[in-house]
Amino acid sequence: MKVSLRNLVKLVIFTFVINIFMTTTPVMAYDADARYREGSWVAFGLQHAGLRKAGVGIYEIRGYNTTIQLSDWNTFINGQTYVGAFVNPSITETDQTNILETAAAMDADPEITYTAYDILDYDEYPGIYINVDEITDIRCDGVVEYAYEWRNVWVWGRSDTGTSSGTPTHFDVSYPDYVWEHNNIGADEPWIETSPKVQHGGSGTQWTQLTQYW
Repeated sequence: MKVSLRNLVKLVIFTFVINIFMTTTPVMAYDADARYREGSWVAFGLQHAGLRKAGVGIYEIRGYNTTIQLSDWNTFINGQTYVGAFVNPSITETDQTNILETAAAMDADPEITYTAYDILDYDEYPGIYINVDEITDIRCDGVVEYAYEWRNVWVWGRSDTGTSSGTPTHFDVSYPDYVWEHNNIGADEPWIETSPKVQHGGSGTQWTQLTQYW
């Protein structure tokens, strides 16, 4: 059977479009994923992170004297280079809902403001965990990490062997005994939280559970 050049071109285009659709549609379904862009001066050249709420925007904390807010895409990007979307591969729809509920609770708390140095600051108290209303200051990557880990979804954790082949431990930033490890900036490599790069699987942090999918 002869196939005209015109029909052949149509077939190639159709196949290409179908492949694109099949490739991109599943990954676009993730909600509560972490979105990253290149940072600005306030991040000293590091990256900036936010949590996606499908169809609405990105939960983020932008800088000094600001609180957590739900920004639109252009506000979040702010003229910077987009890096990608990252998620824990084992995340469920229930996890996604819970993570976004935590982000919304953080957004509703005017007492949570930005810090450049600590991923999470909190009021001293005798409890076992750090609740949303006990957070005082947080970095952009802390918004992502806290929302995930408060809902028992791993983002980052020191390896039990101190190597990338070990098992993640100490991953819950909402547990006060582990906060100091996650707050470290510029020391104790390779388990430091200097930027979102650490959280999405940068060099030496293979036990990190957020991976790029798009």
